[in-house]
Amino acid sequence: LLEQNLSAGRAIILISHDLSVVERLADHVLVMHRGRVVEEGPTAQVLTSPQDPYTRRLLAAIPSASSRGDRLSDLPPATITALPRERAPEAGPVLEAIELGKSYRGPDGRTRPVVQDVSFTLDAGETLGIVGESGSGKSTTAWMALGLTPPSTGQVLLDGEAWTGIPERKRRSRRHRIAVVQQDPLSSFDPRWTVGRTIADALSVGQGRRGGARGSAGTNGRERDRSARVAELLEAVGLDPAFAARHPLTMSGGQRQRAAIARAIATDPEVLVLDEPVSALDVSVQAQVLDLLGDLQAALGTAYLFISHDLGVIHHVSDRVLVMQGGRVVEHGTADQVLHAPQHPYTRQLVSALPRRDLQEAS
Repeated sequence: LLEQNLSAGRAIILISHDLSVVERLADHVLVMHRGRVVEEGPTAQVLTSPQDPYTRRLLAAIPSASSRGDRLSDLPPATITALPRERAPEAGPVLEAIELGKSYRGPDGRTRPVVQDVSFTLDAGETLGIVGESGSGKSTTAWMALGLTPPSTGQVLLDGEAWTGIPERKRRSRRHRIAVVQQDPLSSFDPRWTVGRTIADALSVGQGRRGGARGSAGTNGRERDRSARVAELLEAVGLDPAFAARHPLTMSGGQRQRAAIARAIATDPEVLVLDEPVSALDVSVQAQVLDLLGDLQAALGTAYLFISHDLGVIHHVSDRVLVMQGGRVVEHGTADQVLHAPQHPYTRQLVSALPRRDLQEAS
């Protein structure tokens, strides 16, 4: 599309919060903050020698080849009270996928595979990243792991027990052990419910891994405990407890995603599936959410299955990485191995698409 427009002599105005896209496509860039242009100039100059503090903060917020394990924002670390663990530290993987496959029948009646022979394990407290382009099968794999999409072949084990291929009534008592944060939290909230009611509903369903309410006995006592836990969860994700009375439509995208994370951790899951959780956020808010997820994982020991098309984000958050293309895993290794020594041509293509400063750091 860019080549067609340039060959036709058309000028292009590109509006984006993705600075890697701006770096690759724009000749001249304007940086805006609160309705004003705070910096402008040739793209290479602005992105390599930023003059305005806001531009510098934007660039510092982008995950880079050298930022893995570092905080990207200046927000203080999140804190939360963890519930006691039932699981022994030496137990096996919390989640295991064995030769997963998924096929759909098309309008012509022919069956087409979208995921083929995907296997992986996920240990307690670990982050496994799955990266690939749109249509690579990564989200379908995630939804099979959640037990929300039945696999055509293979199976998923949760804590060593069958999670797929069994009736939902047998999974219900274990549903609280695995949760999800989606790309668009607005579509996963009931717009008629307040945020507090949504989180309280998750608490009432899960009641944590121990299966019972904490604290005072009786209905009134449980309600007080639940309200207190809702407030604690909101504070843990960086929201004022007053947000419990807010509706999703009155909140910003970053605030909604924080509320979605609060709801997801309300049941104290062992596994949290994060399906493109920061792709719709600008880089400064993305940095805050990534830091928040790291803080919560450190406090709670939750295992993350992190889905993204952005290799820079995946490298920043993951211990191990699966690279998917055309429904198959084409490469699997540690985050550093995949970024610094990619073996598959498609992985090398993903690495080459990183911002130039990342390529320089990775080389």
